[in-house]
Parts: sequence; structure tokens; C-alpha cells
Amino acid sequence: MMDAAVIREPSGIRELLDCNPIAGTPRVGSLRFWTGREEKILRATYPGGGVSACLAALPGRSASSIYQRAAVLGLRVSGRGGNIRERQRWTSSEPIDALIRRTYQKTPSKGDISTCAATCGRPRWWVSKRAQTLGLVTPRFKEPPWTDAEIELVTENAHRSPVTLQRMLQRRGFSRTATAITVKLKRLHADRTDPHHLNANQLATVMGVDRKTVGQWISKGWLIARRRQASSLDDFWWIHRKDIARFITDNVAVIDIRKVDKFWFVDLLAGGGK
Repeated sequence: MMDAAVIREPSGIRELLDCNPIAGTPRVGSLRFWTGREEKILRATYPGGGVSACLAALPGRSASSIYQRAAVLGLRVSGRGGNIRERQRWTSSEPIDALIRRTYQKTPSKGDISTCAATCGRPRWWVSKRAQTLGLVTPRFKEPPWTDAEIELVTENAHRSPVTLQRMLQRRGFSRTATAITVKLKRLHADRTDPHHLNANQLATVMGVDRKTVGQWISKGWLIARRRQASSLDDFWWIHRKDIARFITDNVAVIDIRKVDKFWFVDLLAGGGK
């Protein structure tokens, strides 16, 4: 087992940020925003004394908040010989790399990486980046461009679910996730209206009734509908056009033809409910 003391490299600014001291009462609420007066004090104090000097001059500000604000303002601390110091530069070593390799021998959890980072004396983001540099993590690649054949397939079948479209693409030799398909359809502004089916909310709209009325027709057995998994109650019922045409023919007495969308109604009858 590697001794943590062998890995740690003492650094003044690092130890100060680890302790993260604060003078006075911490600033909370609207007081957490930096004022022009505080930034003026920071500009005057930081270059000569660094975080330590600013702690006394800026009560209520922690060491890490001062350090971060100085970075935003582009401030640096002048060392001996005029060299600029103070900003933390994270470096690696053989013991650190060995510990990272052991951590990534299996798929590590977030806690495993945090433990490794604490042992190394490095931030967790740096450990993850170092693991990628060492070839322990597969880098993420951008999604390949969509082909014309893929776009044509999903737009022609935009009314189908993303999972169904994913299977259709796989049969054609393409590989896309359901999420990628959903995003692509949104970017294409594709019409996802099913030409053969309506959900309960859509049917209620064209029939000039509320959704509860459609639900009553279904519960009484007048209107044939099937249940399906959906993200909203409006999509709970799935009704075929031919079943809608049959319902209208068999239940003319319960339909107020004055409220029905006449253009949809003519299209339904002209198409024979297909």
C-alpha cells in the first residue's frame, strides 16, 4: 500500500486553499457578490502579499474565494526576481501515475476518484484528465454526421417512437441512440403527427369536446382504443382512424356535428377511416 505521505508535495498556496481560512463572518446571500471596493482592495493587496495578505484586508472572504476572484481579474503574485508565482500548477510523478492506474484498473465510481484525488493531493478533475492522458479512459468523440439516408428514414417515420426508429436504423446498418434521434427530429422540425392514429387529447380537439368525454366513450366500449406507454396523460390512449370512423357511424346521436372540425371530418370520411 502506498503511503500518502510519499505522494504529497507541500506547497504554501495548496495548503492554504486546503485549510480555506476566513476572517470574520462568511458573506452569504447578496453579500457574496464582490463589490467594486473589494476588487480595488484585491488589486492593491494581492500582487504584493497574495491570498494571505488579502484575508486580513477582506473580512468575510475565504482563501479560495480570494484565489478564484484574483484569477478572474488576472492578478498574479510577484516572487523573487520578479517571477510571477502563486497560481497552482499541478504536476504528476511516477507514484501519482501508479496510484491513478490502480484506481482505473476497474471502472471507478465518483467516490473512488475522489479518494484517489485526496491521496494524490490533486483536484478530482485533474485526476480524471490525467487518466485520459495515460490512456486509461476512452475519450468522448463527437457524433458522426447524419447521412441523407438516415435523415430520410427518420423524417418519413417521424410519428414513430425513437426506440422504433432506432431499430429501423439498425436494420439499415446505422447506429444511433434514441436520444440522438429525438434531438435530430427536433432540429429538423419534423412533423411527428401520426397520419393513422390520434391520442385522446387530439381527438377531443377535433370533435369539439373535452378529454373526459373521449374517456367516457372509451370506457363504455363505444370507441375502440388501446393503451400505450407515454410521457403525458394526453398520449395515454391511442386510437386508429378507422375506429374513429366506425364510432362516428355507430353513435351519430351523441355527436354534435356543429362542434366537429369540418375539414378533419371531411378528410376522415373521404379516406374511409384509413
